Amino acid sequence: MAIKVLLADPHHLVRQGLYTLLAGEKDMEVVAEAENGQATVDLALKLSPQVVILDVTMPDMSSIEITRRILAAAPAIKIIALSTHADRRFALNMLKTGASAYLLKDCVFEELTRAVREVAANKTYLGAGVSDLVIKEYIMALRESEARSRAIFEGATTGIALLDLHGRLVENNPALQEMLGYSRDELRNMSFTMVLPPDTAGSYQDSFQQLLGGALPFFTLDSRLVTRHSRMIWGRFTVSLVKNAAGDNQFAVAMVENLTPQKEAEEQIRNYQEQLRSLASQLSMAEERERRTLATELHDHIGQILALTQIKLGALGVKAVGTNLEGPVNEVRDLVETVIKSTRSLTFELSPPILYELGLEPALEWFGEHLQEQHGLLVEVQKDGEPKPIESETRALLFKVVRELMLNSVKHGHAQNLRVIVDRKQHNLSIDVIDDGVGFIPAPPGTEVKTGGFGLFSIKERLHHLGGSLQVESAPGQGTKVSLLIPLWEENKKLQVS
Repeated sequence: MAIKVLLADPHHLVRQGLYTLLAGEKDMEVVAEAENGQATVDLALKLSPQVVILDVTMPDMSSIEITRRILAAAPAIKIIALSTHADRRFALNMLKTGASAYLLKDCVFEELTRAVREVAANKTYLGAGVSDLVIKEYIMALRESEARSRAIFEGATTGIALLDLHGRLVENNPALQEMLGYSRDELRNMSFTMVLPPDTAGSYQDSFQQLLGGALPFFTLDSRLVTRHSRMIWGRFTVSLVKNAAGDNQFAVAMVENLTPQKEAEEQIRNYQEQLRSLASQLSMAEERERRTLATELHDHIGQILALTQIKLGALGVKAVGTNLEGPVNEVRDLVETVIKSTRSLTFELSPPILYELGLEPALEWFGEHLQEQHGLLVEVQKDGEPKPIESETRALLFKVVRELMLNSVKHGHAQNLRVIVDRKQHNLSIDVIDDGVGFIPAPPGTEVKTGGFGLFSIKERLHHLGGSLQVESAPGQGTKVSLLIPLWEENKKLQVS
């Protein structure tokens, strides 16, 4: 099938010469001629020729606008631009607009028919007088691009390396040289496995092989690095492949970020957090010691004095029987009895003696009974009878935590039934506080907020300082289960010694 061609040139004699040249070709057919831009666009869209041969100096419309309009409506049409101007700007502008070929008119006789066949086969054709100009422009653009890329490469604050397909460095930038302490020449032909610790070098090499095999589009690895002067730093590698036009692996690019300042800052934050946890724990323990001191003072001094006062008032009451002092003495005895009960209650609120005299489990049983009497719910404390050695201060903290959880079940959970399970699990003490209250949606890890009292977040922080943990299971209408786990003191000491 012949290639249909539209001739567009403002000069009749030129169109005639072009027509004569193409008419002698059996595989080409001139379907129409146009002498201006508008006619060219109209005929191209009406006749849909395969090729439009277009003079770049049409009288009523620029060749770029003609090309843009034709290709916008019919992208399959190929444009061959003809010009008497051997200037690269004409050629480049037409090619950028979408022309498939650019020829000088003085070379038309030798090149036009070949150009028609080339563009009809979806190829680009540049005439002999134009190709050198375009190639020179392309080389200049490459050089400018290379200069910009080199400036970015050299000036980047992140370490950058180009690697061959064996993982050896073929190029590197100043930031990487400064980071690792090696010169550019010293880094060439090195592998990153030479600056990675042995436990990480294998992982890096495995990931690099997976990258080459197509199993990974890229990989990222955080690791310590050993610099030239044996200084340890932290780095993050991000390695990806660059492929050629055929889709084959050409080389790899590695971006190396110095994480040392970030790691040092994170370590400092962790130290501050641990110090804050320690301080909070010490403050809590100091508070508990003060509460115990006050409770002891109330019991051993004020309580004893009140008891002695009650005894003396009793003896006085016997003598006052039948006299006008009997009534006043009995009133004073009742007042003293009320003060004794308040003092005893305050003593237990400050620091229940049963916690230190009998231990954690009896103290929880006592508080369960107290809670049951005050709020009318059913409280059950279950224990396995196994020994659970813990320090007295830790025991006081645990009692305070479990008491807060039990109160939360009453105040916020509106529970009717409450169960506390105290078990020994190998070298740990396990405490579960389970209720049938309204429940709630637990906050995601790391987003807990303090909601009054100890708060779950505060409890978790205190337990973390002691080496323990806290887990919450709850859902609206499904009740709540809070599980505490604390290392046992004597077992920890044995483990540390062994």
